[in-house]
Formats: sequence, C-alpha cells, structure tokens
Amino acid sequence: MKRSIFQLVGLLLLFPLFSGCNDSDDVAAIFTGKTWKLNYITIDGGHEMFGFWENKEQEKASIKELNKNGTYNIVFDGTVEGDVINGNIKGSVIATGTFEGKWSANAKNNNFKTTVATAGSYGNDKLAKSFIEGLNAATSYEGDSNNLYLLYKPASSKQTFRMVFRAVNNK
Repeated sequence: MKRSIFQLVGLLLLFPLFSGCNDSDDVAAIFTGKTWKLNYITIDGGHEMFGFWENKEQEKASIKELNKNGTYNIVFDGTVEGDVINGNIKGSVIATGTFEGKWSANAKNNNFKTTVATAGSYGNDKLAKSFIEGLNAATSYEGDSNNLYLLYKPASSKQTFRMVFRAVNNK
C-alpha cells in the first residue's frame, strides 16, 4: 500500500514537468531586442563562406566590407499574436546600402518570410546581392537568442543556402 502511494505521489510530481513542455520557439526573444550580424552564407550543412565571386579581388573586397562594424546588420521589431510574430525589418548591407521591409516568423513550424526594399548601391558586390536575395527568398529559420540561421533557395540554384548570423548587441 505504501509503495502504491509513493508511486502515485511520484507520478503527480512529474506531471508539472510534462505539462510545462512547449514545442514552440519564443520568437520575440530570438528575433527582437538585438542586432544580428551576418557571419557567412553557406550551402545548408556547410560551415564556410560559399564562393560567390569570380575572382579573389572581388572576394577580398566583399569580406573586408563584411568584417566592418555596421555592415550586414539586421534589426527586427514585431508583435506576437499566438505563434506568429510580424513586424518591420531594417538594416545595412555595405556602407552605401541599406534596406527595410516587413517580416514574419511562425514559432510552431519555423516558417519565415520577409520582403525588403533596398536603398543605396551595392555596385558589383556579389555578397551584398546574395544577402538581399537571401532575405527576400528566406522560407525558414532556426536558432536562439545568440545565433540565427535563415534558410533560402536562390532562384538560380537548386541548393538550399543558410545565412548564419550572430547577435552583436542589445538595443
């Protein structure tokens, strides 16, 4: 009899543990309240920058721009309604180019959508063009409050690409 009571009490104590589980992301904590800086763009499953460039000079110029403070940054703001967050996105690409637009993310299925318009010029910078293309083509996200991954398929490719971001500061 005592053993049955202990088993019952043990099960009751485990109940809050199981009922507290949630398979949704905290999208507001992931996206808002920080600036996201691009680390690199890779083929999904890769861990190094994809070779967008036709020559080493173009690559060096893009990487130099990527490594500057204030370039390739994104700031999200938004409001959560259930499992979905919607809001505004803005940021900088290279020193002469910015963007802004709308975005949404779904915490249940990790769907992601953004539409950005650019201002300024990117010249022939292939990384800048790929960055903007990736934002507009992104279909899903992964990550947490320190790392963000946006997945997209460029119109010119059958491969899935992954933009890898890190949080660089809090607002």
